[in-house]
Amino acid sequence: MIETLALLGTNAGDAGIGYRPAPAIYRRAPTTLRPLPRIGAAGTGGLEGGGYYRLHMGYQPFAVVECATAQQQPPFARLMLDVKAGFGRAMSRLPEVFGVSRQTLYNWLDGETPKDVHQTKLRQLAEAARAFTELGFKPTSLSLDRTVEHGKSLLQLLSEGASGRDAAKKLIRITQRGADSRAKLDDLLGGRKAKPEVSDMGTPSLNEDV
Repeated sequence: MIETLALLGTNAGDAGIGYRPAPAIYRRAPTTLRPLPRIGAAGTGGLEGGGYYRLHMGYQPFAVVECATAQQQPPFARLMLDVKAGFGRAMSRLPEVFGVSRQTLYNWLDGETPKDVHQTKLRQLAEAARAFTELGFKPTSLSLDRTVEHGKSLLQLLSEGASGRDAAKKLIRITQRGADSRAKLDDLLGGRKAKPEVSDMGTPSLNEDV
């Protein structure tokens, strides 16, 4: 036990009485495990504030907030992405299928909904584009003018509601057949360019309705 000095007798009659040791009550001061408040500090539950300390130095029960999922892309915009991927630069010819401006197609690409009269054609156009992508065919403006069936080009067939995938496959076959024929002709000529004969001028083109 720690002793301390106590002052005893302060009256004049208390002569001879001075200071003497006296026992004192001693108790170890308890230590706290809680730090002093620092309003505004950041913690795992957020920023500390008055409400934090009013709740017995703890965080309020938390709730998991789920973020809203991103809005799904409009269906016709997804179709236009397929069309853009399949037709590439030849996309500038596609307004012919619908009888609309080029800007209208880009509006569809941005999420605008086509009129009902155009929606079926757009789906078939996307089918044609997917066939081009799957078979590795890159359509050009010149190939889109080739006769595919009944004397009509692919774009003309699609404008009339034909199957986009079937028309696309026919165009690919016709184009490949023409490329094979030119390759064989080049082999026969030994690299020389064939000169057109007078008798060939005005000759009707081959029937490509396959």
